[in-house]
Amino acid sequence: MRSSPPLAATTIDGAATKLGAAFLANHCRVGLSIATIVHGRARFYEYGMASRRTGRKATRNSIYEIASVTKTFTGALAAQAVSDGVMSLDQDFRAYLPGSYPNLERDGQPITLRSLATHRSGLPRDYPDTDALYDHRDYRTLPNALLALDRGYDRDRYLTALHGIALRSTPGTTEAYSNLGMKVLGFGLETVRKQSFERLMRASILRPLGMKDTDFVLSPAQRKRLVTPYDRLGRATPYHLRNAGAAYGLYSTPADMVSYVRWQLDENVPAIRLAHQPLVGTLADGEGLIWNMALENGQRMLWHGGGSFGMTSQVVLYPQSQEGYVLLANDACEGTEGALKQIAQQLHAALSQ
Repeated sequence: MRSSPPLAATTIDGAATKLGAAFLANHCRVGLSIATIVHGRARFYEYGMASRRTGRKATRNSIYEIASVTKTFTGALAAQAVSDGVMSLDQDFRAYLPGSYPNLERDGQPITLRSLATHRSGLPRDYPDTDALYDHRDYRTLPNALLALDRGYDRDRYLTALHGIALRSTPGTTEAYSNLGMKVLGFGLETVRKQSFERLMRASILRPLGMKDTDFVLSPAQRKRLVTPYDRLGRATPYHLRNAGAAYGLYSTPADMVSYVRWQLDENVPAIRLAHQPLVGTLADGEGLIWNMALENGQRMLWHGGGSFGMTSQVVLYPQSQEGYVLLANDACEGTEGALKQIAQQLHAALSQ
């Protein structure tokens, strides 16, 4: 690892130490890994524990669920498909699905890549429907209840079930977060690329970037490096099912995520440049493929977070200053996702002073 220039390194080291301690002052939280990338140079910080039972510490090679940060990888694959001319942002997305889906339009408007990527497709949050579980959530039973609903669903079963789903709003009109929509996007990519989503991800992103510890399934040796996830009640939780796929199915490490962030900061790459353009709204307040967008003190900021039963993730990019931040925590406590984003913003502010 190349070191940052001395002044920047000293600044970010001191800021990270203070922010890490403040994060863990909330006793619900367990551990925190931070990776900072400034002009290509990476620094790593680990705080707290990877496991309360063993007391072991996390390292840059510890493996986390990155949860919905997976969606940015899916968005990058979609951006590559658009750049290669095999997908369009506004074509009827049903053309990319195997079979006929007359139910995937409403008021004459079909689902499109743009509406799927910005959570405006009208599809429900999940399938099977999880609304009742979230509306009356009991954190003691929620993980196992969600797993019981999902278990047994593979690509073919999802596609069969998709025929019976009614859109809840006209595509393009109403924002409603949808993991199912991201899985549908993945099914479309499989059609146009003529290979499974997992193989496509490995061939197009993971292998080219040398991300050897990032995948949908882990080897026995890799599983030994998994951090333990904890819910807001302090209990160890199960991991996601493999069918989380394009929505929230990836595992990764801080070291691997540095490679991903370096790539995401290179807007000379056509697919990255496209993924960082607003599909809805503006650079100051918009959504791209799949990034959220804002302006912070005149600088473009892109971010996406995620949460599983017992882990929370956040990636924040500042392309103009060539800064990126990866934050991974092994808790699902209230407010953790926002806290991770704030850490990234405060580290950026420290470097900007």
